[in-house]
Amino acid sequence: MDFAKIWQADMEGNGLLPLIKGGSDTQKDPQKGYVIVDLNPLSGEESEAGGGNGKNQIAVFKEVVIPDGKRYSYDLFRKLKNNYKSVPGKKDAVSAAELEQIHEFLAYAAVSAPLRQARKYAEDHHQIKAGCSKEEWVETLRSIWFQPSNDGTSFFEHVFIGEQGSKWGGHQFWYSYHLNEGPNETLQKEDSNIVIKLAEAGQTGKSSLAEVITIKYTLEETNKNGDKQTLTTDISGLFVGISAEGLMALGTVAYLDGRTRIPVELNGTSFDLIMHKTGDREENPQSFYPQMKTPVHA
Repeated sequence: MDFAKIWQADMEGNGLLPLIKGGSDTQKDPQKGYVIVDLNPLSGEESEAGGGNGKNQIAVFKEVVIPDGKRYSYDLFRKLKNNYKSVPGKKDAVSAAELEQIHEFLAYAAVSAPLRQARKYAEDHHQIKAGCSKEEWVETLRSIWFQPSNDGTSFFEHVFIGEQGSKWGGHQFWYSYHLNEGPNETLQKEDSNIVIKLAEAGQTGKSSLAEVITIKYTLEETNKNGDKQTLTTDISGLFVGISAEGLMALGTVAYLDGRTRIPVELNGTSFDLIMHKTGDREENPQSFYPQMKTPVHA
């Protein structure tokens, strides 16, 4: 499957153009929508200047503009996200209202251009019956994305929601990361204090856009005794600017493909799609993300 076709279909639909601050951000068009990525959201000097007061949030996505014609997709996702407030694996039974929201999202996403591409792939590879109804396609997507695994979590939760209460994400959806508003420069724990000394985002370097990025934080943790240690937190690859239905289309095809590592080329850049499945007999989809060979930082 040409994953670039799914990407392009989404950019022509509800996707937002992923621009780079100080570079391609001159291409921003409010009518089409865009995301501006700061590849250097917090330098060591800026951290020292801020004094570690904990009041400044670190924003990799400096500016996000969603035009009215695309907002419905993002509003549907926000409604789903609001249902995940508990600890992963401890979620209460899905209510009738939540089931209706899932159906509303899938009914909308199933006929979108990216998921039409995914549907064609599924038909061509005999994963679904050719010419099946919209309802059958929606049910296929539901079984892939919302069927809980043995640990109680779903593919959707791993990819779109991540670790609840964590500013580090644990998911692969840029918009969810954006809604989480990023971590503060200073994070207070029960027995220690953490200062973010460096935050940087990397991209492929071969494209003027930020289609795929990684995010890395360098932390300094000080315990009550004054002892310090340096930590690093890497957030795996993110597709930036892609809509929820676009990411779902990529993940659907990656799962149906069957491989754990899939080579992909997008706008002249090569990377791998990493697909994780549950370790049980069912081998349900668990997570997927793009992996760059050597991210380029600002």
